[in-house]
Amino acid sequence: MAYTIGFDFGSLSARGVLMDADSGAVLCSAVFEYPCGIMTEQLPDGTPLPPDWALQDPEDYWMALREVTHALLAQSGISPEDVIGLGLDTTACTLLPTAEDGTPLCRQERYQHEPHAWVKLWKHHAAQPYVPAIEEAASQTDWYVQFGSAISCEHYLPKVMQMAKESPALYQDAARMIQIGDWLVWKLTGRETRGYCAAAFKTFYRADRGDLSRDFLAGLDPLLADLNDKQPAPILHDSCLAGSLTESAAHWMGLLPGTAVAAAGVDAHVTIYGCHLHNPGQLLLIIGTSTCAILNSESYREIPGLNGVVPEGILPDLNAYEGGQACVGDLFGWFVDNCVPASYLRQAEQEGKSIHQYLMEKAAALTPGESGLVALDWWNGVRSMLMDFDLSGMLVGLTLNTRPEEIYRALIEATAYGVRRIIDGLEEQGVPIHSLYAAGGIPQKNPLLVQIYADICGRDICVAEQEHTGALGSAILGSAAALYGEDGFLRLPNLLRRYQTSTPSVCHPVEGNITIYRQLYDIYCRLYEQFGRSSGIMGELKALRLSAGEKSRERH
Repeated sequence: MAYTIGFDFGSLSARGVLMDADSGAVLCSAVFEYPCGIMTEQLPDGTPLPPDWALQDPEDYWMALREVTHALLAQSGISPEDVIGLGLDTTACTLLPTAEDGTPLCRQERYQHEPHAWVKLWKHHAAQPYVPAIEEAASQTDWYVQFGSAISCEHYLPKVMQMAKESPALYQDAARMIQIGDWLVWKLTGRETRGYCAAAFKTFYRADRGDLSRDFLAGLDPLLADLNDKQPAPILHDSCLAGSLTESAAHWMGLLPGTAVAAAGVDAHVTIYGCHLHNPGQLLLIIGTSTCAILNSESYREIPGLNGVVPEGILPDLNAYEGGQACVGDLFGWFVDNCVPASYLRQAEQEGKSIHQYLMEKAAALTPGESGLVALDWWNGVRSMLMDFDLSGMLVGLTLNTRPEEIYRALIEATAYGVRRIIDGLEEQGVPIHSLYAAGGIPQKNPLLVQIYADICGRDICVAEQEHTGALGSAILGSAAALYGEDGFLRLPNLLRRYQTSTPSVCHPVEGNITIYRQLYDIYCRLYEQFGRSSGIMGELKALRLSAGEKSRERH
């Protein structure tokens, strides 16, 4: 027997699965919660962080590899010699500055108190002030349209530019500006590589021209002229062999030296593999902390406001599109943490339910439109189709009679309207969508959300049966790398067909709800245009918030 292990590194935890390399069946899974988690207010030593920062400790990732592997081997009882390959994915762009030998700068004594030395998580939005300058320069290039004619502060370049501007000495000392997934593969194999998906979607790399030019980078800041020297590794598709476990890495994980390791993938992209989607027109929504919308298509269109389109970005001979929403699970969590009355918490506890389950049941009893509420799902800024992280949330229609479950449902509906807007944006530009799929941490736990999404989109939604589809996708990468080496990418579609053993459950839209939601979606679109493109009010409010916060910190 031969097995592979897949690791899915999320925002708060790492998930792992052990997969049969012959059948694609999952034997067992394990989850490791990061001890440090996400740092938004202060570093471990108490150094305060300004608003919109989101940092992590790279040690959390390295520790997760060992703990998840040990748990999988213990559960399954298999021998380490039967594990033939590993694959991993991470969020992107999640960025780490390191020394020449790969040591994170946050591990150097002189930089332990410097926020820029730590991992910048994908949701680090403090680089937003540097986006306008990048967009202005990029608008004069021929590659800008390939990325939706918009730059996200979640991309690689704004985060690096923030570092160069705010901590130039640290920037100059950093020998590498590396994606966290590439760093993990480097530590595992001793060989530097760059995963193609992260490079193409997050650093603006293109196979036909390489990385951004030295002249373009120097025009943003002279320090950035050497940025490409800080990411010199060869670029590989995430299903290709990157190397094999070194003796030290194998000892750390409890595996054998020489075990194949695939190039690093991006969490949303590898979920396509975990859901066994290999045909064009299959739109996958990975719904968790945020939502990523991933589509492979025979059509190539440069669509304003989308994260980008990359030829063969995920599968051979198909164009990969990425869109998404910056706040979904985080939005529901915010509401539960800050807006639910004590009486609801007590009642949920008495009934032995989580507060999310309690609210979901009460919200499910409501009919579409009954609350009179419409929300904009921008609590953490906007990815598609506006790509503007100065935008913020909105809730319209509140009265003195509004109940918590009505707001909870309105927030779910808002995220569904955001998905519908992405679908419309793709199809309006001639990119067909034949079927809709959902995966991630939320769809299997929240049937109300899936039903609302189906009703608002007016489409069937197939829900993945496997809980850890990202980790399964990474296990498939490990299998492709171990079995086919450098040909893993070309052989990947056949491997996905071979492994497809289960049929997803399907949620059908309720015909009577479609008409009502069409009216509500029209209201959402009018608010979307007014506050997203015309008024500028939300940007002004954010600027005031940041200014007032800075003055408050100076006083204290």
